[in-house]
Amino acid sequence: MSKSILINNGNLGRMGKTTIAYNIYKTSKDPFKYVTNDLENASIDLKENVDKDQLFYFPNGTEIDMDFTGNIIFDFGGKPDDRLMVIAEAVDIIIVPLSYQSDSELELTVKNLNTLIEVNSNIILVINNTDSADAKRIKTALKFNPQFKKIKVLEINHSKYIRRLANENQTVFEVAQANKGDATRLNKTIIPQFKELFSTLNITI
Repeated sequence: MSKSILINNGNLGRMGKTTIAYNIYKTSKDPFKYVTNDLENASIDLKENVDKDQLFYFPNGTEIDMDFTGNIIFDFGGKPDDRLMVIAEAVDIIIVPLSYQSDSELELTVKNLNTLIEVNSNIILVINNTDSADAKRIKTALKFNPQFKKIKVLEINHSKYIRRLANENQTVFEVAQANKGDATRLNKTIIPQFKELFSTLNITI
């Protein structure tokens, strides 16, 4: 059964959306089309690392003209886009990544969640590249908003490897396969957390 996924946190940049999107795209056994509104500011070189026949670039203000059959990732965000809410309403699931640096990111994320949940309640909040203490505090804060009870909250811990994924244009599994020491460290936390995300999305890896 095909699925469509939007990865977005409003206009917040550096939340890890492209890293998550690319790991899904590259790791899934079922092929995904990769749709983005931003090629220049992506943390991973999409033109080099996504197959040309699977990469679709539609900047804001253009029509999203493509075949919508099959699995699709919409890697949208970090800049305003007039089409966002239409996509959010149409997709099967929304991933909202939050890379916490200060309360300002959390406040904007809560605002974005309130907007997205109005059109699609099937949302996963991924607290990404954030230390455990801050992640726990964020989850506690979200519990006070009854509207967010249906939102699934997952974690990907703060790690030097998250930066490497973007710098080396690799998935977490590719990094682990290349070095036994890296594999040992990644298999303690980061890989199980990515696997939990894939399991929640019902993606076979």
